[in-house]
Amino acid sequence: MDTAQSLVNLSVILYWSCIGAYSVYWGLGFTRWKIRFFFLLGVVLVHLGATTLRGIAIGYFPLTNKFESFSAFAAATFILLLIYSKTESRIYRLTLFGVGYGFFWGAAIFPKGLSYAPPLMLTIWYVLHVPLSFFCYALWVSAMAAAVARCFVSGEKRPYDQLIDDGFQYGLIVFSVSMIFGGLWGYVAWGSYFLWDAKVVWSVIIWFFYATCLHLDYWPAAKRFKPLVAMLGFVILIMTYVGTSFFIGSSHSFR
Repeated sequence: MDTAQSLVNLSVILYWSCIGAYSVYWGLGFTRWKIRFFFLLGVVLVHLGATTLRGIAIGYFPLTNKFESFSAFAAATFILLLIYSKTESRIYRLTLFGVGYGFFWGAAIFPKGLSYAPPLMLTIWYVLHVPLSFFCYALWVSAMAAAVARCFVSGEKRPYDQLIDDGFQYGLIVFSVSMIFGGLWGYVAWGSYFLWDAKVVWSVIIWFFYATCLHLDYWPAAKRFKPLVAMLGFVILIMTYVGTSFFIGSSHSFR
């Protein structure tokens, strides 16, 4: 067995170990901040370590197939949970965690073997574009989780409104930067900054959707619908990410 295959096999072992550890977090999510934070931090580091092993095995950025894509999106969600780990709402934390956990489990259905990057991925713009996209998706998931938590609160709602606003604002900023890199990648890979491709079109749709979300504060009649809009945004996000990349023919589809 060559070194590359050994590294991938080890990464798969670590993946299943992380599945078990993330499962334990469902209970620890109700504990004190320091306990749940450092436990999750440790698991995320192992998760990233397993991803790094795959990168070393193929000698390139380890985001070349469906398994690695779902795993990377889950990692972005868990990292954001670490950033917001002091948030008091258990519903918010566990909703955000639940999305990442679901995608991490979802990765299990895809092949986990060696997968080398095709020529169109061999550019720095791909490496810059995709991780930023996942992190902005995680920010929009955070807005959805805050909206869900807000529905169960009878008292002060401003902390949840702030989380929704943070998700809208920072997610759009990160996604805008990601789209710039994506356009440059498109030019290098396909000779055009824009294509009439399902993934590209839905990326434009979701950009306009969250750009509109930022302006709801200036429309008093619509402002109260921000939590509902945040939850609707999650549906559009799933269509943009999963629908176009996995189930609709697209130049962005993973193998």
